[in-house]
Amino acid sequence: MATPTFAELTAQAVAYVAEVENRERELAAAAELLSQDPAVQASFRAGVEHERCRVLTLISIQLDTLKRGGVNALVLEALRRQLLEAGR
Repeated sequence: MATPTFAELTAQAVAYVAEVENRERELAAAAELLSQDPAVQASFRAGVEHERCRVLTLISIQLDTLKRGGVNALVLEALRRQLLEAGR
């Protein structure tokens, strides 16, 4: 079996890169089509809202902890207020 030449290896590498780039384009196109689906969009929005509520809950827990300890919680209160306003 003959050892491939540098030119042959280069050609194989270029072909492989082209194939990978083509697959990436196909994947991007498929993702774009999925993102247009109303059910997918609704699920995404629901996930965003769920995460927002989760962060607000964590902030509330930390606020309660800070207030019980007598520590000033102004920074956390401001962060919570900003997060609430961002969701409107």
